Amino acid sequence: MLSIITPTLNSAEFIEKNLISVRDLDIPYEHIIVDGGSTDNTLSIVKRYKNVKVLHQTEKLGMYQAIDMGFKNANGEFITWLNSDDMVIPGGFEQMYQYIVKNRADLVYSNGYVVDKSGKILKTVYGRRFAKYLLQNGILPFIQPASIYRNELYSKVGGLDFQNFRIAGDLDLFYKFSKLTEVNFKKINVFSIKFLLYGESLGDKNTDLANQERDRAQIPRPNVLLRVINKILSY
Repeated sequence: MLSIITPTLNSAEFIEKNLISVRDLDIPYEHIIVDGGSTDNTLSIVKRYKNVKVLHQTEKLGMYQAIDMGFKNANGEFITWLNSDDMVIPGGFEQMYQYIVKNRADLVYSNGYVVDKSGKILKTVYGRRFAKYLLQNGILPFIQPASIYRNELYSKVGGLDFQNFRIAGDLDLFYKFSKLTEVNFKKINVFSIKFLLYGESLGDKNTDLANQERDRAQIPRPNVLLRVINKILSY
């Protein structure tokens, strides 16, 4: 089974599209919403969907702590997290899931679209090959929700470091995965995710903090040549 974790906080504008996209998946899954204390309509929308489990974040330690809480309550052998304003693409998640179940991969990843609020595609982002090498050099080679990994792998690296990260926790997590020599990454050449970009996300507004966090964690900054190669490969 795949456990999908979605952190929410005043996500009423987007959450229903997220819920519908997950509901329509044709694989064994559970969808866990971890709410950080929404004061808008988020929870009333979520309650209309019977396939969803809701947890309430009592410690206000940020998004990554909410996601970690969801993972620690997950029953699936495989896990991922999907932001409240993201949507899965029919067929893509199923193919990733079927591959990781049937093969010896520890993490599978795929392609995705960056979209605006109207659903217009702003950018096509291809998962890059040589993911472990790119991660070890400070580059996240796929859109974060376009990945599925083993629950035991998450536990093995100690999970998300929500004490020290507010922005770059996903990069830190995958960087820790990449440092394990026995871990197998596999790219699946399908489109699995629509990632919303609208200028108000934490990452959009806090690039300086993200850089400070990665420096504290001693995650390498890629050199100019590697950044250029990554940019070319991502289209």
